[in-house]
Amino acid sequence: MKLKLLTKKKQSGFTLLESLMSLFVLTVGILGVAGMQMQGMKAGNVAKQRMIAVSFTEELMERIRANPAAVSDYGTVTPASNGCSSGAVCTATEMAADDLFVWDAGVNNALPGAPTVNVTVTPVDDVVLDPGNLGRSISIDISWADRDYTHSFNSTALINVVQP
Repeated sequence: MKLKLLTKKKQSGFTLLESLMSLFVLTVGILGVAGMQMQGMKAGNVAKQRMIAVSFTEELMERIRANPAAVSDYGTVTPASNGCSSGAVCTATEMAADDLFVWDAGVNNALPGAPTVNVTVTPVDDVVLDPGNLGRSISIDISWADRDYTHSFNSTALINVVQP
């Protein structure tokens, strides 16, 4: 009879406390993964917006290069819808105003938070390299707000304008 009392009964399964602790550790791990996923989605959204800003600045640079007679006007003219892109006959300055109008509308539709744009054209005299050229430094700044942050993108290019 003494032998029966000395043998221990083997435990099988988990206790309630062990189960709750493992559930707590699992929950903390899942919350960490969910937080990382949310940060990744935010970073992806900002990257998408920056890509859109890059695309729009390149588009405007190409519009300016396509209208070399009015390169200086892109920094001073007020954007206006002149119908130049739909086949109307326009002067170079009217084309610049129309380009800026269409481009600005596209930027406002693509980026959040009422983006602001600034186009600056600065003459650059390139007498040393090519005496017949008077270059223009084109700087395009786009700023937009997304929730609590303000983002900006700046692009600068040099466009040579051949003087007649």
